[in-house]
Amino acid sequence: MPEKILGLDIGEDSIKAVQIAAGFREYHVVNSAMIDIEEAGGIDKAIEKLLENDTLRSSICVTSLPVHQFSFRNIKLPFKSRKKIKQILPYELEPLIPYSFDDVLIDYIITTQSEQPEALVASVPKSTVGDLVNLLAAHHIETSVIDIDAVAVALKLAAACDPEKYFLLLDIGKRNTAGVLFKGNKISQIRHFRFGGEAISDSIVRAVGCDQHSAEEIKKMGSAEEAKEDICKICNDFFTDVGNTLNFLILNSNMDLMPSRIFLTGGGSLYPLLREEMERFFSLPVAVADVSAAENIRFEGKIMKNWDPALMNQALALATRDVRDTHGFNFSLGDFKPKKKYDEFKKGFRWMAILFLIILSTFCVDVYLTYRYDSRYLKDLKQEITDVFHKTWPEVTRIVDPVQQLRIKVEELRNPPAGRENLLSGVRVLDILDDISRLLPASVDFVVTSFQYDGNTVTIKGQTDNFNTVDNIEKALGKSNIFNNVKISSASLIEKENRVGLDLKMDLR
Repeated sequence: MPEKILGLDIGEDSIKAVQIAAGFREYHVVNSAMIDIEEAGGIDKAIEKLLENDTLRSSICVTSLPVHQFSFRNIKLPFKSRKKIKQILPYELEPLIPYSFDDVLIDYIITTQSEQPEALVASVPKSTVGDLVNLLAAHHIETSVIDIDAVAVALKLAAACDPEKYFLLLDIGKRNTAGVLFKGNKISQIRHFRFGGEAISDSIVRAVGCDQHSAEEIKKMGSAEEAKEDICKICNDFFTDVGNTLNFLILNSNMDLMPSRIFLTGGGSLYPLLREEMERFFSLPVAVADVSAAENIRFEGKIMKNWDPALMNQALALATRDVRDTHGFNFSLGDFKPKKKYDEFKKGFRWMAILFLIILSTFCVDVYLTYRYDSRYLKDLKQEITDVFHKTWPEVTRIVDPVQQLRIKVEELRNPPAGRENLLSGVRVLDILDDISRLLPASVDFVVTSFQYDGNTVTIKGQTDNFNTVDNIEKALGKSNIFNNVKISSASLIEKENRVGLDLKMDLR
């Protein structure tokens, strides 16, 4: 069954949730929801309303904290080992953070791989993480990963961008904006800007004289001509702040060139005039990010019908984030590590261990009994061979390897050595060869290719020039005093050599 993961984006004015079923190399979006915090009556009520849909409850929850709650530092490290890096970070950061080290959580990502890698280190008060964990725990939601806003979206975008160029993601919320600079699959810098979509809505309220809700609708439609001048001024102040930050990073050698594209996400990015003014100010292409456009993300049912990428990007990126990914942050650390799965595993571990030991013991007993049986069988077999050897050759008193000695004895019987008397007939091989030489004149063309002698019968294979010579050979050998019953068992023409091949069989008298 596919594992279900809940991506939870708790923003300043709304909660966005996306539930996915993780399959093989792809994600299926099975549920999504967005709850307005103010309309629900507060954040607790908003979470309650969200979880009225029981299918959104998941054993794995991935969420994030806003950028403005973190402190960031870039540090050059003397080694690559993650274990050593974690050991020295407290000492490197202690004089740089405005909190006691015991009161903060620290995590880092490597921004530059080299002999002395550079790391982007983020720190957050434990109380901030604790508040989020307790808030969700009150609704029976356990967090597996606590990331930083916009980082998960930036990593998703990085997978489809040119790895040799810098890109900037601006996540424009209600009152705050997170800026993430990335190159390849590495996050280079994270910055917080005091700007949000609420500033544009306030300008529309002042210019048009409408309420906040109507201002939001006018902003999305891009029809606030009365407030255009004031909005452009507010936006240009924000763009100047972003531009100064980028120039500062270049001057300090934190980056070597300006971004080649700006991506926008968050509710504040929905205003068309903001995108137009940003393109004009930076002379760069500006696009609204769309995490759902990835090839490995599929939507089920009618979810896509009301899908708004700018609002749902963060929740979707969190849901599809690899929980083991070391390119992102995870502040689910220390006392805030997920315990539910571990506790459940711990309860069953003892019985699993006992079952494993029983299986292992049974296997070991089976292997031992099989070994004992095979050893006994081998011993009995060796004894039988030794007994056969003693009965056959009782004169042999020293037996070292009965099998090999038997083979040698049998081979001696089949092929007695030249010059020795045959044990069965008493005729020597040399006598046989001498008789054949005597009976066949030197003028006879006869080439012997095979000679076999088993003590009673001689079998010869050879070649001659024609069939007449075959008859002459048979007649000549028939005059022997040693051989009896001389027969040509076969004679055939060898076409390639234009000769006759023959098989000759002779019994000893």
